[in-house]
Amino acid sequence: MGRYKSVLMAEQDARDFPHHVYVPVPPNGLGKRMDVIAAWIDLNIGPDWRMHGHLGKEGHMACYMFRSEEAAGVFRLALEAGEV
Repeated sequence: MGRYKSVLMAEQDARDFPHHVYVPVPPNGLGKRMDVIAAWIDLNIGPDWRMHGHLGKEGHMACYMFRSEEAAGVFRLALEAGEV
């Protein structure tokens, strides 16, 4: 079971944090932007969130997960405004 732990954790997080915001990952990755995003979320929303990688039709995405639609909406608006 050890090698599937991350898959099981991602599935559990998807259930526990049902409100998702997807951020496209450029070919060279998010780099330091991941740290900026994490710090922004911790400061403006709080520490109760998760992030997992996701490969969809659009390509590689970072999936930020929140417990409430309100928290996801605040993050979505900050992304659109270029704050993060």
